[in-house]
Amino acid sequence: MQHNNRQNQFDRNRYYKLLRVGKQELGWDDEFYYGIWLPIQGATLKDGRYSASTLSNTQLFSAVEAMKSKGFKVKYRSGNKRTRRITPQRRLADDAQSRKIRALWLELHNAGKVRNPSEESLCAYVKRMTNVDALQWLSSTDASGVIEALKKWLKREAKPAASAATR
Repeated sequence: MQHNNRQNQFDRNRYYKLLRVGKQELGWDDEFYYGIWLPIQGATLKDGRYSASTLSNTQLFSAVEAMKSKGFKVKYRSGNKRTRRITPQRRLADDAQSRKIRALWLELHNAGKVRNPSEESLCAYVKRMTNVDALQWLSSTDASGVIEALKKWLKREAKPAASAATR
């Protein structure tokens, strides 16, 4: 019986893609990437220009790790494209409490306390808090509870930084 060792093999194409995405995310132009950065990583000339395809597997891995150290963050896909559930777009809740909840959520994101500022992540938070799927369906009492929880979150996270500055 043969086993598939595909997972144990080094996927060069994946690393080429990571290099391209990293170059774009870090805002590097072609002159810097091909003329300076790739040669530093060990690339050699191919068709008159430095190419990532001339890097060894170890050098490719090290190049991606170097990009990560410069601030590149690898984003992983969640699940198979074919099986990912597509949720229909709802209109945003437009009442005053929903706008306040959304504003507090974005303020938390700007303060670095929430990673994902999207409406989907806000709805997931609201569902954990109230067991209601969307802001449109929140009762006034539930919306007030969410607003107060978000305000407390803002205050709670701000206190340690303020106390550290006084020391």
